Amino acid sequence: MAKEAFSLNKAKRIKKVVGPISSLNAFIYKLSNGRLWGRVSGKYPIMILSTTGRKSKKLRHIPLIKVIDNNCPILVASMGGSPLNPSWFYNVVNEPRVHVQIGKEKKPYLARRASEKEKTQLWPTICSFYPDYQTYQERTQRNIPVFICAPLNNNE
Repeated sequence: MAKEAFSLNKAKRIKKVVGPISSLNAFIYKLSNGRLWGRVSGKYPIMILSTTGRKSKKLRHIPLIKVIDNNCPILVASMGGSPLNPSWFYNVVNEPRVHVQIGKEKKPYLARRASEKEKTQLWPTICSFYPDYQTYQERTQRNIPVFICAPLNNNE
């Protein structure tokens, strides 16, 4: 098993810094319908995941690398290969009804955690959208969770 690239304390500090930056990124993306701040490193398109906070019950918006399979979003809880799951992971586990915005299009989905077999099958597709996911998985002993989103009707 790989040695953790980040200590737990460092991962917590990174999480505190990334949160406000991610919130600003999501705000600008949503305001501009994805025309501004719509790519990571100017190269990789993002999407905005909207979840309900499991403790606060507030609506949370998180920019994620855009990964699509069979016309449905795939959510990758990588946290850069940190030993911690991102906060949104717990929100989705608690309330799997989410919205995903890609450009100006926002749709409701039901997210479910991929089984190990499904993750293994999806991993090459996931890494084709963002190759660093493989590096992130190698950085941590944590099995990076993946969620598969299925479309919901607007009234579900």
